[in-house]
Amino acid sequence: MFTYINSLEDLAFLNDELLKKPFVGVDTEFRRTNKDNMRLALLQVNDGEEIYLIDTVLINDPGDACNFLFSESVVKIFHSCKEDIEAIYSWTGQLINNLFDTQLAEAFLNGEYSIGYQGLVEKKLSVTIDKRETRSNWIRRPLTDSQLKYAVSDVEFLILLFEDQYQALLECKKLQWHKEEVEFLIANAFSSPVKEQTNIEITKKEENNLLNKFNEIVTDIAETEKVNPTLLFSKKNQKEFIRLALSRGPEEALNNLTSWRRELFRDPLDKVILNY
Repeated sequence: MFTYINSLEDLAFLNDELLKKPFVGVDTEFRRTNKDNMRLALLQVNDGEEIYLIDTVLINDPGDACNFLFSESVVKIFHSCKEDIEAIYSWTGQLINNLFDTQLAEAFLNGEYSIGYQGLVEKKLSVTIDKRETRSNWIRRPLTDSQLKYAVSDVEFLILLFEDQYQALLECKKLQWHKEEVEFLIANAFSSPVKEQTNIEITKKEENNLLNKFNEIVTDIAETEKVNPTLLFSKKNQKEFIRLALSRGPEEALNNLTSWRRELFRDPLDKVILNY
């Protein structure tokens, strides 16, 4: 069951209710034609009691009627939030805050790095979700019964996942790491990729040896901290990081990392770089 919200008046009433909640599950459906052209088509919200489908095509300008998305007192639970951040920005002109990402949380708990919502729900709750409407046209109205059912399922289990993962992150003292990672994602939602450093005075063989040593460090830290190694430091990011450390110094390279990574890698990086 769900409630369909298709007027600004109803959205404003709902917003007042959602602002009283400690957390809500949120997902989006959107149309993207290219990197800079995204349009939010539907916003799904689960408040723990009921699921709401907010028609962002019919409600073209929400004004102040969706402030729950930007409230510091309401945690917004997403799965793989990067595109959702962009989609919501395309509708509101504001960057959402105070997020919890169940995909990131799974990686911090030593699970698969890029596990999809369907896979995580099946793994944790033994429930199978039908994903056939993922690529359908979400701008066209009216939405089909199949689309509506799919939209509901995309937020149906977010709170259950959140409650389990939040406690697990709390117990292993990684909740702050998760918070920093999400804040970094939000802050860099519209950033251009960092240009690769080229002014490095070592041979290709020396660079490869250095990268191999650094990857060994990443693997060791990932095993010790029980964090997915790709989340900790992907191979692509390792190369960019080492090149920056060689060209501009270890401290400047470390300053580009989240503080939880900085603490883990400061001493190992110094030992590796000092040999070159």
